[in-house]
Amino acid sequence: MKTKRKVIMAKEVGFCFGVKRAINLTRQALAEKQEVFILGDLVHNKRVTDELEGKGLRKVDEYEGEKGGTMIIRAHGLPKAKIQEAHARGIEIVDATCPIVLRAQEAAQTLEQDGYQVVIIGDHNHAEIKGICGALQQPALVIDNIEELYEAKAQYKLMRKIGVIFQTTHALELCNKIVNEMLMMCKEIRIINTICRPVQNRQDDAIQLAQKVDMMIVVGSRTSANTMELAALCRHYNPKTVHVQSAEELLPEIFVDSAVIGLASGLSTPEDLVEAVKVKLLTWDAEAIPVLNAV
Repeated sequence: MKTKRKVIMAKEVGFCFGVKRAINLTRQALAEKQEVFILGDLVHNKRVTDELEGKGLRKVDEYEGEKGGTMIIRAHGLPKAKIQEAHARGIEIVDATCPIVLRAQEAAQTLEQDGYQVVIIGDHNHAEIKGICGALQQPALVIDNIEELYEAKAQYKLMRKIGVIFQTTHALELCNKIVNEMLMMCKEIRIINTICRPVQNRQDDAIQLAQKVDMMIVVGSRTSANTMELAALCRHYNPKTVHVQSAEELLPEIFVDSAVIGLASGLSTPEDLVEAVKVKLLTWDAEAIPVLNAV
C-alpha cells in the first residue's frame, strides 16, 4: 500500500522585496549602460549571479584600474569609503542597497552621533556588517554569540553606554539572548530594532511549520546568511531538517518515514528553484511511508 506524500509550502518563498529591487536595478543598468561592474556578489545566490554575469555584469574584487563605467552597489551595501572612491574615479553608481540595510546604517550613525558605543549583533565577515561599520566614524563592536560578548567584557572592549543594532537577517531569538546578557553588563543601553520584518515573518512561519511536519527542507545558497540561519532555526525545532541548494541535491534515502514535508526558502532563492524541489518531492515514489504527523 502506498501513502501519498504531502508537501506544505511556507507562506512566503522566493525573493524578498530588497532582492527583487536589486535584481531589477541591475538588469535595467545592463540594458542601458555599456560597462557595468560590481564589487562582490549582488545577492547570495549563484543562479542569480550567473544569470546577471551572463548578461554582461562584471564582478571585481577591487576597483583595480576602473575609471568610468557604472558600478552596482550590492544589496548588502558597501562601506562609505568604497563609495567615495568610486565617485573620485568618475564611476557612475547605481545603488541597489536594500532599503532596510540602509536604515540599519542610518540607525548606527544616529547612535554614534548620540554618544553611544555602537554594538552590532551579527556576523563579523558579512558584507552587510562591513557596510554598516564603514558608515561610522569610530570602530563598532560586532558580537555574534554569548561567548564573544563575555570576551569583549573581559577585554574591556564593552563600554557602559552602548547602542545596539542587529544584522537585518539575524534571528531575533539569538539577538534576545545576547541583549539579555548585555543588560547585566552595561549601565545604559539603547536598542534600535533593525531586523528585517520579512526575515522575521519567514522565520516565525518556518518555525511553526517545522513543528508540524515529519521533515523540513530549506532551499537556498550555502553562502546566504539568512538561509543558513533559517535552516538552523528549523533544525532546533525539527532535527530532521535538510538544507539544499536545488532539487538535484535531494536524495531518496533522507525521506524514510517522512510523509509530510515542510518547504521554506531563503530571501535570495528564486521561486522556481523551490517549486522544482516541491515537484521532485511529489513525484518520487512514496511507498511504505507512514503518516507520522497529520497537519
